[in-house]
Amino acid sequence: MKKQTKQTLAALLAGVMLMGTISGCTPSAENPSPSGSGQPGPSASAGVPSGQVEELGSGTVKWSEEKTADGWMKVTNEGGATLGYSPDSGVKLIQVDGYAFKDLNRNGELDAYEDWRLDSVTRAVDLASQMTGEEIAPLATHGGWSYFGDTIGDEDRAYIEKGGRDGVTRSSTYEGSTTTAVKWTNAMQALAEAEGGYGIPLTISVDPHNISNTIDQLGLAATMNTELAHEIGAETAKEYRAVGVTMLLGPQIDLIGTPVWNRGNAAYSDDPALARDIAAAFIDGLQSTFDENGNDLGWGQDSVIAIAKHYAGAGAAEGGRNDHDYDGKYSVFPGNSFYAHLVPFFDGAFKLSGKTESAAGVMTNYAVLYSEDGSLGELVGGAYSEYRLDLLKESGYDGFIITDWGILSPSDPEDDLVVNWGVEDLSTAECFARLFELGIDQVGGSTDIDEAIEGYQILAENLGEEKAMEYMRGAARDIFTHKMNVGIFDNPYLTTEHAVATTWSEESKAFGDATQQKSVIMLKNNDNTIKPYDAGAEKLTAYVPYTIKVDGNVWSGYTYSCVPSVDLDAAARYYNVVTDTVGEPTGTDENGNTIYTAADIIRAGSEELATCDLAIVKLGGAMTASTYDADADLWLPPSLQYEAYTADSEFVRKESISGDMVKKEIPSVYGNTIQEVKENRSYYGNTAARPRSYGSYETLKFVADAVPESCKMVAIVELTHASMVWSEVEPLADAIFVRYKDGALFVGESQIGGDVMLQVIAGEVEPSALLPAQQPASMEAVEKQLEDVPRDMECYVDAAGNTYDFGFGMNWSGVIQDERTEKYCVEPLTAPENLAGK
Repeated sequence: MKKQTKQTLAALLAGVMLMGTISGCTPSAENPSPSGSGQPGPSASAGVPSGQVEELGSGTVKWSEEKTADGWMKVTNEGGATLGYSPDSGVKLIQVDGYAFKDLNRNGELDAYEDWRLDSVTRAVDLASQMTGEEIAPLATHGGWSYFGDTIGDEDRAYIEKGGRDGVTRSSTYEGSTTTAVKWTNAMQALAEAEGGYGIPLTISVDPHNISNTIDQLGLAATMNTELAHEIGAETAKEYRAVGVTMLLGPQIDLIGTPVWNRGNAAYSDDPALARDIAAAFIDGLQSTFDENGNDLGWGQDSVIAIAKHYAGAGAAEGGRNDHDYDGKYSVFPGNSFYAHLVPFFDGAFKLSGKTESAAGVMTNYAVLYSEDGSLGELVGGAYSEYRLDLLKESGYDGFIITDWGILSPSDPEDDLVVNWGVEDLSTAECFARLFELGIDQVGGSTDIDEAIEGYQILAENLGEEKAMEYMRGAARDIFTHKMNVGIFDNPYLTTEHAVATTWSEESKAFGDATQQKSVIMLKNNDNTIKPYDAGAEKLTAYVPYTIKVDGNVWSGYTYSCVPSVDLDAAARYYNVVTDTVGEPTGTDENGNTIYTAADIIRAGSEELATCDLAIVKLGGAMTASTYDADADLWLPPSLQYEAYTADSEFVRKESISGDMVKKEIPSVYGNTIQEVKENRSYYGNTAARPRSYGSYETLKFVADAVPESCKMVAIVELTHASMVWSEVEPLADAIFVRYKDGALFVGESQIGGDVMLQVIAGEVEPSALLPAQQPASMEAVEKQLEDVPRDMECYVDAAGNTYDFGFGMNWSGVIQDERTEKYCVEPLTAPENLAGK
């Protein structure tokens, strides 16, 4: 298992440190400290700082110091690391060999972990060796920062003071938050530097967020452009680092096994090879720092830690349900294709071509991999699965492992946000002990420091102190290594000037818009409805109807607004625009709030519509997730169509593959008895509700009926998921464009500018993207498909005879056939090349 690899390496490095005392051997230039320029720093012994501590300013001084405009002290070493520290934290400088170092533990000596000339692993092992299990255990938690502003929240202060160091925020990366992010990050890092005795900096993580409006994962996959993926990764990292983010809890590289998968909104593709290549290119760009000529320097000041998720198999959820909820507890593999789901990890994220070599981290998933014969391990979630963690170890992965959120047993039995599948009988502390022993480094979503410490104590009681400390120091090594790799032990502080110039700048937003242009897919262009722009041609007249837009989610609630299909000002630059007017809102939502309804739109009159050459209608994608209706005591089917779907075809399973063992009363001639039987999660015969985007489909139908036959219908479909059934939309449209909206749950969507979409429709920008996933011929085709098998679905064929298969897309010349389709439109991969013993 991975835990054994960590123990062996920890022992080996301890030996290296001891030998360094004797031999004075020097570190390899192949693995320089990441905190400087990316080049080898001034020589120091491997594991042992060279020279004696000198009086500050004595001898040949090779450093200078200044106080920044943001209040922290900046120390510049000649040819070495730039340091940063708070003048109020209690940390002082020491001088060795003429260079400055931060005395983080205040002992007046230069410890190996404080020596920026040493490699990251050596430094990490040194610090881990100094700490007790009770000191390391709090570091195994990775919560969520509770407050974002110019000061520190009380809960966050208490967490840091008790030894917690890592957490997620979604606030730093929003437009308009940049200056606040600098103040908040610097204050938080100064507190961490002052507390705990070791000066351990904070890792500030973020959920995937397409900063500066770069395209999201499905949109990026639609480009099938690995160079662009690498470029977006590098740009994302620069902007994240400018506002203090050093870890991305992503990218999500799960294979989309079924088109109805609820979490498929934030993945790349249903093709293993494409998901592999886009993941590897993006992570390469994200993790490396590059010089002004674009040369890869490896880890450095612009690097962000990638956490590839969710390992592994969640994309094969039965019914496409979300494994983050009880409904989606089980992934199933009726096609025996589990190994296909490992391709993006083992051949992609863990086999980078750049100098960081592998994704620094991996996040386990929630799902139980269901098998009757135990071939996929115990019926437990990913964090507790010895089978899945063993696959990592056996294939050589020895990086950082973090769990997804909420996998500990709840202190409150009524807490329905906890998803610790298969270990529900364990206490929170027992869960920690189990995870430590399995080789997990951090528990996501937890700030349970007391329980983490108790978990270590349980581990020591069960295995003995020496063995327990091997596990704890192995976890500490991984945690410290990634902090060392991105240089925050040396300087975790930010400058307002750099942040403002880098993040959400005009230049970065222009880059984001350019990526959006490359992600637009044209599925249909009947009779050359869309053609190259001719600035000298007479303006056409376009009808831009209003429609009801629904935003939000079940946690934050939904909002209903009345918006035009495209930006009216942008449309006016290309067309004479006819549009609707909007009256006062007359509807009410489930909470009694006044909302807009379709009845509040006053449509353009028939005389105006008769003048129109084309109509532009924007639709939300059709997606309704499968779920359990507790009130009706039945499972509801998923749907990828607008009209209500009843799952009554012969291809719908009447008995689910997976299910819990539940107690059921069984009648018999001898009286009723209680037996344990497998629950049936089938949705056969039940009906899915219409999607929340149904109103936009109604708009399309109205417009198609209201405009004259000579008016061309242009449909823009904004998909939140990879696929939908096109039989309702395609017959009504002369031209169809697809763009993928941001699938991130909490951070909102990327706002593609009205100009970008109009530039494509008006012919200024030629569409070039391709479908990153198959589009089903019908819901029957979806039901026939096996949840785990990539690209095994009957696809929709339109009126022109084009099949909406993986890799399909059009430009002005017709169906695209290029090096991308030649590479990826082949038989899908079934297993990774780099998996031991497959």
